[in-house]
Amino acid sequence: MSIAGHNSELSVGEQRALMFHHFNLIEAQKGIVRSAQDALKKLKKTAKADGLVMADLDYMARCAALEDPDIVPAEILRRAEIASWFALPVNFQPDMFVDRTPLEDRAFEEGKAAGLLGKGPEAPYDAASAAGQAWLQGWHEGQRIMREDLQSAMEKRNAAKGGDELIQGGEEVGDPFAEAAE
Repeated sequence: MSIAGHNSELSVGEQRALMFHHFNLIEAQKGIVRSAQDALKKLKKTAKADGLVMADLDYMARCAALEDPDIVPAEILRRAEIASWFALPVNFQPDMFVDRTPLEDRAFEEGKAAGLLGKGPEAPYDAASAAGQAWLQGWHEGQRIMREDLQSAMEKRNAAKGGDELIQGGEEVGDPFAEAAE
């Protein structure tokens, strides 16, 4: 997949690295914002303790914000029709959507995604197992891809800008890949 626009001179890997770079910076900033939401979390916890279902409260907020009152009934009808296509709740087959990918292959791809996301190398599988080893190999592959493609993407983007407004990692956030590279 190639993303059209001003980054079209970048390779697919470089585009991915650049996107993950910005994704990680944005996610780090979201973490800072989350720390300011403690009061809201406390209110939600109190509501749960009172036996309320948060999804119901969220739905109430959505309904309260709607300008067109016909939207909700139409949505309910659509969802009921979709549920009928799956014969829900009668004859529901819980294994219908089971992932049949071999465990080691899935673990490798999960590890690779974790590496691309800049997550730590802690596998969700036993480290001594084949799945744990595959996950760790995937994590290393994701880290390698990010290092190489992000560096290449940054060099190209900075060269294109001629030294003005160079693209750099966030100064306050720190490099999520620095620890892994050591």
